[in-house]
This record gives sequence, structure tokens and C-alpha cells, in this order.
Amino acid sequence: MQNTQITLHVLVALSAVVITGRLLGKLLVAIHQPPVIGEVLAGILLGPSLLGRVAPAVEGHLFPELVKPALTIVAQLGVVLYMFLVGLEFDGALLRQRPMPLIVTALASIAAPFLLGGALALGLYGPLAPAGISQRVFALFVGAAMSITAFPVLARILTDRGLTRTPLGVAALTCAALDDLLAWILLAIVVGTARAMPSSGVPGELVIAFAAGAAIPSRSAFAGAAARWLTAIVTIALLPAFFALTGLRTRLSLVSSGSDWMTCLAIVVVATAGKFGGAALAGRLSGMSWRFAAQLGALMNTRGLMELIVLGVGLDAGIITPALFTMMVIMAIVTTAMTAPLLDLLRRD
Repeated sequence: MQNTQITLHVLVALSAVVITGRLLGKLLVAIHQPPVIGEVLAGILLGPSLLGRVAPAVEGHLFPELVKPALTIVAQLGVVLYMFLVGLEFDGALLRQRPMPLIVTALASIAAPFLLGGALALGLYGPLAPAGISQRVFALFVGAAMSITAFPVLARILTDRGLTRTPLGVAALTCAALDDLLAWILLAIVVGTARAMPSSGVPGELVIAFAAGAAIPSRSAFAGAAARWLTAIVTIALLPAFFALTGLRTRLSLVSSGSDWMTCLAIVVVATAGKFGGAALAGRLSGMSWRFAAQLGALMNTRGLMELIVLGVGLDAGIITPALFTMMVIMAIVTTAMTAPLLDLLRRD
């Protein structure tokens, strides 16, 4: 009887997140934003940040404690399969075909946010690091989290604007593919340094899933069939559980004071300066025009769902606090939301 009750509650919770996410996604698409932002916001709005404050009884009914373990399992399965799909989209041929300027730009778009984020983390360590986590691990993780580019969201933005096969599209996909590869290696190393902590662990299943997908030729018949079969299952049935858990973990009440919001702003500025600035400057120094390099930097600043996955790993491993998790979720939403309008602005004649 209890299992039936849990299953029913899980289905109700997922249905609420899916419906809300779809509605918000349609609204955001109308203003030229990727629908994933709406899906992320759905989880946050249905969690303690909004619904839990205005109608706590409703939020408690949607997400009672007894369903959280089941939601966690569904969310973990969804994220693993999502990383496999990201790996399927990873086209290693792009890296072999592209000239050195793009390799340099991709490396700069990883190195700059990593170094700037790590430096900022040294100032955040006192108030925002969990007890017992070393300053080195904390700084390395924050730097790694700021280095993420959301390859699938970036690809969707390029497709919507018909830019996939243009020089800008190929450059962005090449840099993002290399970024994905390096970022997940970096994340595994960083989280691995915290293994002495009882709550920590290397996100091995995520790295393995990504690597398994990347090992399959992206243009093969199997990759196409796997993507067709899995995409609907993952995006409609499984990832909403991840958005729900992200919403339950995101507590905007933890970012309440003026100093909290200034810290949040600093995180957004540093993340943007590192990713956008690093890629644009490296591109310009590599011989690209300023406009082309700036457009490439704007695309590389997209973080989306990939950032939330990384932040979830850090929270589960006890490397970041719920307050910093919330601030960086806000950063992920803001940097993803600014990509399309910034790209449109830079493309105007």
C-alpha cells in the first residue's frame, strides 16, 4: 500500500513539474529564450522558494518527505542518461578538423573562469564553505563549476537561429565540445580530492556515461536511434525529477541580505568575465575579428542544465553549502538567459 502511495505521489510531483515547466518554457521561447530555463524555474517555483512560502501545505503535499528518495533515484537515472545523450552529441571529428585558434580559445574559456572562480572562492570560503572542507578543494570546485558550458543548450540556440553550419556555429560547437571533455575530467579530479569526506564521491557514473556516449560516432545509425529513443524518455519522464530536486534544494530565502545579493552579483560577474571575456579575448588574440570573438564568447557563457548537474554533485559531496548552491543556480539561470539577447545584439549590423 505504501509503495502504491509513493508511486502516486511521485507521479503527481512529476506531473506538476512537467506541466509548469512546459508552460514556462513556451513563454520563454516566445521571448527567444531556451525552454530549459522554464523547466529549471518550474522546479524552483514549486519548491520552498515560492510555493513553500505562499502555500506550504500544497508544497508539502506535492513533495512529501516519503517521495524524496524515489525522486532522487529517478533524478539520478535521468542525469546519467542525459550525460550519455550529451556524449552522443560530442563530435570528436570537430576537434581533429579545427585549426589551433579554436583550440586556444576553448582552453582559455576553461582556464579563465577556473582561475577567476577559484580566486573569488578564496573570499567566499569563510561564510559560504561547509565546515570541514578544505580551502583548496572549495576553490577548485567553484573554479571548475564556473568553467562549464552547456553544449546541448548552445546547440539548441545555434539550431534555432540557423547557425549550426556557419563558421560561428562550427567554432562554438568545437569549443564547447572540448570544454565538455575538459570540464568533466576536471570535475572528476576536483571531487576526487574530497574523497576523505564521508559524504563525498567522484561522479564516476556521470563521467562514464558521458565517455560512453562520446565513444560512439555521433553520425552513426546507432547514435541517431539511441538519441531518438532516449531523448523523449529523459526530457519528459526523468529530468523533471531532477528539476524538482533542484527546486527543493534552491532556497532563495538563503539569499536575503544586501551583502548576499552583492555576493550573488559578484558570482555572476566573475563567471561571465571568465567565460565570455576569456573566450572573446583569446579569440581576438588568435586572429578572429572582435565581433566574431565576442559572439563566440557569448555562446560559451551558456551554462544551463550542465551547471545544475555540477552544482548538485558539489552539494551532494558536501563541497558547497545550500546558500552557495542557490547563488550559483541563480548564476546559471542568468548566464543562460543572457546568451540569446547578447548574441542577437552582437550580430546586429
